Amino acid sequence: MTGSMIIALTGTPGTGKTTVCEFIKEHSKYRDKYRIIDLHKLILDEKLYTGRDEDRDTYIADMERLKERTAELVKQTPVGMDTIIEGHISHYLPADVIIVLRAAPVALRKRLGKRREYSFEKVKENSDAEALDVILVESVEANDRVFEINTTDMNLISVVKTVDDIIESLKKGKIPEEYLPGKINWIDQVEL
Repeated sequence: MTGSMIIALTGTPGTGKTTVCEFIKEHSKYRDKYRIIDLHKLILDEKLYTGRDEDRDTYIADMERLKERTAELVKQTPVGMDTIIEGHISHYLPADVIIVLRAAPVALRKRLGKRREYSFEKVKENSDAEALDVILVESVEANDRVFEINTTDMNLISVVKTVDDIIESLKKGKIPEEYLPGKINWIDQVEL
């Protein structure tokens, strides 16, 4: 695959999407290669939502408006750069490839438990969604080019390098088989 790519970087909250993209934006090795579109910020800044889900304490994205606006932003990506669309709903948007960041539900509960805005119920819902492969399944249904990275025991630089390696492999026409979906299984970590 040659030319610019659109990459959806998705995953359950707490798997590292935002941290990875912040690192990419701050480091010269990566910031000239990738344009980052932060869906959470875009939805809030441009009010691309239809309302609030009070039970989940979140905004409900207006997916049609979000698709249109994201497409406009992708078109503005400088020539020679790839676009990373970052957010836990990015796999619903048109992309050449989807990379799903994963984390063991036990680790995810610890990470999300540190977020003041996350209630116990919200932490449990997200860790159970991770154990049940919810975002991975949605991604595989949306795109035939899906890869997953288990971030549980990886440091940030390793995750960033792995994201970059997957994209570079695909651009060279190689499939990074070690990141194909199906190797991670956390079903035994669902809390009933």
